[in-house]
Amino acid sequence: MPLFVRDKGFYRMLFSIALPIAAQNMITFMVGMADTVMLGMLGEVALSAASLAGQFFFILMIGGFGVASASTVFASQYWGKGDAASIKKIITIMLRIVIALSAIFTLAALFFPERVMRLFSPDPAVIAAGAEYLRVVCFGYMLFSVANTLLIILRAVHTVKISILVYTASLAVNVFFNWVLIFGKLGFPEMGVRGAALATVFARITEFSVVLIYFAFFEKKIHYGFSDLFGSVKGYVGAFVKTGSPVVINELIWAVGTSVLAMIIGNISTDFVAANSIANVVWQFVSVFIMGLGNATAVVIGNAVGSGERPKYVKQKANTITLIALGFGLLSAGLILLVRPYAIGFYQVSQSTKDLAYELLSSYAVIVVFQALTMQYIVGILRGGGDTKFAMFADTAFLWLFSVPLGYYVGLHLGWAPPAVYLVLKSDEFLKVIVCTWRIQRTHWIKDVTVPAPEPPEDAEPV
Repeated sequence: MPLFVRDKGFYRMLFSIALPIAAQNMITFMVGMADTVMLGMLGEVALSAASLAGQFFFILMIGGFGVASASTVFASQYWGKGDAASIKKIITIMLRIVIALSAIFTLAALFFPERVMRLFSPDPAVIAAGAEYLRVVCFGYMLFSVANTLLIILRAVHTVKISILVYTASLAVNVFFNWVLIFGKLGFPEMGVRGAALATVFARITEFSVVLIYFAFFEKKIHYGFSDLFGSVKGYVGAFVKTGSPVVINELIWAVGTSVLAMIIGNISTDFVAANSIANVVWQFVSVFIMGLGNATAVVIGNAVGSGERPKYVKQKANTITLIALGFGLLSAGLILLVRPYAIGFYQVSQSTKDLAYELLSSYAVIVVFQALTMQYIVGILRGGGDTKFAMFADTAFLWLFSVPLGYYVGLHLGWAPPAVYLVLKSDEFLKVIVCTWRIQRTHWIKDVTVPAPEPPEDAEPV
């Protein structure tokens, strides 16, 4: 059997899912770019405050992504079996969790914003500006969580183009109101950081509204309605907890660890935070397809496992995707080095911050090659194949055992230069590539995690 897939249909399916998701990621990148450019005009404090306040939302976003990713494991395999009724049950479980989670984060940001900001920075000016941002932006948390997780679950049934419409509308709303509210245009008061937060809330309202309209009038594969949110999920919760909880725990532990890395950066210097914010936007730009491919991989592998495809063919698909990922990782590294002088030029920040961002992007170029592989391995192949526990181990163990303690030591005790500190903070990516490559070359990760739909009672009335 050939090592790589030769069927053109496989590549058509993979890229038909990956490209729209990549386009969505590009739009999301443009939103982040607009925010950082406009806030950068207000100086390093405003840019750093919004960036670090965004880390709190990042934890919520990753938690929601974990729940949605866990749901995708089931939904993609159920779709491979043609079982839409079970997908509705999985969506119900997913929505109940993300609504509760976002409510907790909203209350924390609304009533304890200063305490939240102190976790990320000791700078009083950054804390004050970040708290002001949090008090407003938190009203969009639940709207984002519901809309985003529903869009993610649609990918499992190969419905991806709606995401482009949703995030294009969100981009337009966000950029317009950023311009109006941050700088006080069209007769509105100049609101600065608070204006950026309010613009984000308006964008979240737009996303939520478009998704609800789509599900109410245009979605024809799952037919999920509001009443389904209150329906019974008996028979599905146990399987979801067993297979899905490692994904949720994985994402939350990883998000907390990543936020700890942000805390380390924040305690080194405000310039480091601002430079890293700029570098991160460049990374998002060049890696949009890597992330799109990872999400597409989860769907393709999940569909293959759910349809009962033989393990050797599933493994062949995994090997093919690995080679594609490596190619795009190398391409992304080259793009980072190519665009960095032009991207940094957009920002009206101090020359020292620009110089630091330029140096940081060299480290980003090294790391992105490994991230391209780990994205496919963990988010795509292992989760899509049902091996969520090993994915959790690989994604969190090295972060907490190596990246966090070593980064803290070299950054805050040894005083290494920021580009070197960043490489240490991302050292887990090297280790994840090694262990995941070994795992995927075996077939123990290929697991059908679906459960049969419960049979109706014998005395049930026919529908």
